[in-house]
Amino acid sequence: MQFNRFSTNSFSTSRPLQRCRDGHECHLLYDSSNEHKSLYSHPCRWSELCREKNNNDSEHVRLFTHDPHQVPLCKFGPEDCSKLTDAEHRHSYRHEGLPDFLIPCRYRDQCQNRSTEHANTYAHPSNSYHQTQSFRTTNNLRNNSGSRFAFNQTPCKYGDECYNQSDPEHCSRYSHPLSRDPSSQMPRSSTKSFSPNTQSTPTDNFNTRAVPSSTNHLTSRLPPRSANNLTSLPPTSSADNSNTREASTIVRRSNIHLCGSGNDMERAYRIGGALAMETLSKSDQQAIQNMPEDAVIVVPGSFDHIDRVLKSLNIKYITVENTNLLTHPIRLDQTVYINCSSSFPIDAARRLRQLVEQGLHIITTDWALTHVHNVAFSDFIQHNGLGTADEVVGIEVADSKHPLVSGFLPASQHAMPQWWLESGSHPIRIVNKDKVRVLIRSATLGEKYRSDAVLVTFDCGKGNVIHMVSHFYLQRSETRDQRHQMPAKQYAMDIKASTGATNLVASQGQNLNYAQIQSSSTSAQFIYNQLSTRLNSKK
Repeated sequence: MQFNRFSTNSFSTSRPLQRCRDGHECHLLYDSSNEHKSLYSHPCRWSELCREKNNNDSEHVRLFTHDPHQVPLCKFGPEDCSKLTDAEHRHSYRHEGLPDFLIPCRYRDQCQNRSTEHANTYAHPSNSYHQTQSFRTTNNLRNNSGSRFAFNQTPCKYGDECYNQSDPEHCSRYSHPLSRDPSSQMPRSSTKSFSPNTQSTPTDNFNTRAVPSSTNHLTSRLPPRSANNLTSLPPTSSADNSNTREASTIVRRSNIHLCGSGNDMERAYRIGGALAMETLSKSDQQAIQNMPEDAVIVVPGSFDHIDRVLKSLNIKYITVENTNLLTHPIRLDQTVYINCSSSFPIDAARRLRQLVEQGLHIITTDWALTHVHNVAFSDFIQHNGLGTADEVVGIEVADSKHPLVSGFLPASQHAMPQWWLESGSHPIRIVNKDKVRVLIRSATLGEKYRSDAVLVTFDCGKGNVIHMVSHFYLQRSETRDQRHQMPAKQYAMDIKASTGATNLVASQGQNLNYAQIQSSSTSAQFIYNQLSTRLNSKK
């Protein structure tokens, strides 16, 4: 093994790489030429949290450095932070589930892509881009709320720390300029930072907002499902709007801030949920509407965030930390969502196996394949030992008669649905081919990583297990073909949605494209299918 004396990488298949002087701001790193990358190493966007940093056989480890990035957590988190498009802020503060650095946009200040998704991923050299992007987002909010906001709004004295940024009436009167004081982003009640000298794990640091498992975090109940409800998005609870910012480190926020830099994918999930809901029978809709408050348990993870999807769909759930699974009184009629995490207690995984055999249903994502299934369900599925690149692949329904994927075929008739594989996702090795059913597969995944299974399920005793590659909460989608680039309304028309639902997409999804709504709608459809099937089976 040859050590690279110019970087922190310890593996090299050729001559040592010198550090690029432009670091994470290097534009040559992302062009089509390999000459620059063959001579210089660059900082990994995930720093020391990168999933592949210990894989010495990976080309990624040879090309990228993984120095510890010792910065504090942003007190607002990825959901409420208004500076996700600010490269300096992203470099200075960490955000749960997001990389430390933005990718230099190849079009620089000439970029015409003004979506929030793009701005949160790519850096642009001038303020003009962000001013235009901010105007676009705010202007769309004005149009959606049906009011005419004045361009000469009075600056709110609380700036970007105002607690009323989700109130359209307040935003119509006041602007919320960003505070330029870096110290204002420090949590008032915490000074926790990421340090390689501490004993905490990335999971510990990322879960600073979690609360004891004895406390239930409930989202608002689903509203009655009728044609009238398709005229607007389901309301989110605002009961905690009066809480202090410090409280957000203790209690899960239930509102989505739309004033400023909204999250395109979360809006897509809310719209996709409306499209998926109307495909269900009235009895299924009623079952979901009246489901018990604790029918769903979410086990937080460091990388996936199913809770954000459930929140966008107004589905109630309670949160239980993986360290508390051994003692928490789990009922067999509950469904447990286990988010992708960097670690998981072995004894907790074994307890889940016992409960599943007695009737519990669990749904797991990505690295749970290693931390849960390799430990407790290895006679059904295992990690095949490979890790994927960060890419988007096409998927197709493999078992169209299974109720979990009901409604997926209309969504794929006009454009192949896309699935985001995050860097280091774990492909599935099916051990028991007689009992494990592949519901969704990807030919590209199979060609590259020797397993085409994307979503699988199997019965274990009296219970059931569902596992999927990569994450439930998708922070981006990809427009592979011309149809994916079409407006979101086209997707509603393709699946023959009702007039009310189509109008909803047209009015509330103005800045969303076909691919985003397709991804969010199929995810919502899966959740509704699973919940309704589970709830009806208990009658």
